Amino acid sequence: MIVTYKQVVDTFTEACNKHLAIKSFAEGGISYLDAHSQNIVYPFMFLRPLSSPGLQNNIRTLNFELYSLDVPKLSDQSPLLVKSNTEIFLYDVLSYLRYGPSVSGTDAEDTMDFTLTSITPVDEGFQDRAYGWVGGVSVTSEGIYNYCNYPQL
Repeated sequence: MIVTYKQVVDTFTEACNKHLAIKSFAEGGISYLDAHSQNIVYPFMFLRPLSSPGLQNNIRTLNFELYSLDVPKLSDQSPLLVKSNTEIFLYDVLSYLRYGPSVSGTDAEDTMDFTLTSITPVDEGFQDRAYGWVGGVSVTSEGIYNYCNYPQL
């Protein structure tokens, strides 16, 4: 089964929506974070697509940055606590994607593998001065080249 880009994004969306602490999720280019930051409900997860190597041995790899962001609730709340929580949110979502139940009720999740490749702290990022982490995530899927999927008359 071919896994579409939309299925990948939908899988992240549903994983974030099922998390009790994460309040909103979006996908898109980095300009979204600056342009829409005043309307974001925190804690917030954001999926940004990156350059990917394409197909190798019939395995497609898509690379992303997954932002886990929040803003201190009070002017005196420690950013340390915010960064600690948002780091855990990253691990929670990736754990759900790797080991949790099927998200969309399709077989697509069985053919996707999610790997957290790196994490980098975010300090006072974007217009909202958010804190958190950005994780490098690779999503691999097999069977992209498949003549059976070719549309024919």
